[in-house]
Amino acid sequence: MTTMVSHKTTSELSLSEETKNIIYDIKNRLIENQSSLILSLEDTLTLVDELATFDLGIFLLHNRGLNGYWTSYIFTEQCDSEDTHPLKYWLMENSLLCQARERFLRFKHLLKNEIDHVDAIASIPCGVMDELLDQDYRGRSDVKLFGIDLDPESIAYAKKKAHRVGLSDICRFDIKDAWSLDYSDEFDVITSNGLNMYESNSARLIELYRNFANALKPGGILYISFLTPPPEPGDSEWQKYGIPQADLMKEFSIFGDILQATYLNFVSEDEIRTQMEDAGLVVTDVYYNERGVLPILKAVKPA
Repeated sequence: MTTMVSHKTTSELSLSEETKNIIYDIKNRLIENQSSLILSLEDTLTLVDELATFDLGIFLLHNRGLNGYWTSYIFTEQCDSEDTHPLKYWLMENSLLCQARERFLRFKHLLKNEIDHVDAIASIPCGVMDELLDQDYRGRSDVKLFGIDLDPESIAYAKKKAHRVGLSDICRFDIKDAWSLDYSDEFDVITSNGLNMYESNSARLIELYRNFANALKPGGILYISFLTPPPEPGDSEWQKYGIPQADLMKEFSIFGDILQATYLNFVSEDEIRTQMEDAGLVVTDVYYNERGVLPILKAVKPA
């Protein structure tokens, strides 16, 4: 049976009775486990209350992770510290989410280098498909962009953006599970940023990568992100992320203790290289940022 990565709510939420019940359950769990919390119980409970006072925080309380809309928001929106809720501003500018924004920009740069010499590019899952829709396609009316996602709301947002930027004519969208693709030798490039982070079973990951391989043309390229195992709290390796210790503790408290975030899969470079090989793909490059973290892998389907 295929595990579907989706979300329980729409993107736009306000404080509701359901939210209050979720907060009640979270607080009870925190009180029961207070001896193992990263921050003090008082500080942790205060963060729970703060999350319930703004839109992104309420979505996280309900879903324990991001959907296409909020991923796009974090990657593309600028926050004003004077007009934004302080904790929302912190999430956007000081947490590891802003590190993911930097990786997204590297994705866009890598894809920009492919556009001039490809005919078909797919984003799986596409979310709002910013990494493709923000590119310059002047003189490339023959290129086709494919957005594939299990979440109908994400597809709807991607369609709206494609229309807004004048690219609807070259876009195709499909509501489909990435583990159930039925494409064969279709795409020159597939980009996938984040899906594999929600799956910890190696066999399932190889199945996913094999689906990507089947969908690629011979010689086609896969660009995919992955999460390397994080250092332990307090480990000096965290310096590579450029985040002060106090912000890291707050990060662990929100996404660990409070939200118990739903991403599951941490994998070493050696492990994902082996998985790609088992799926029939050849890894040609792994791009880390200038600090040596947050990698993007490039793999090729043999011609």
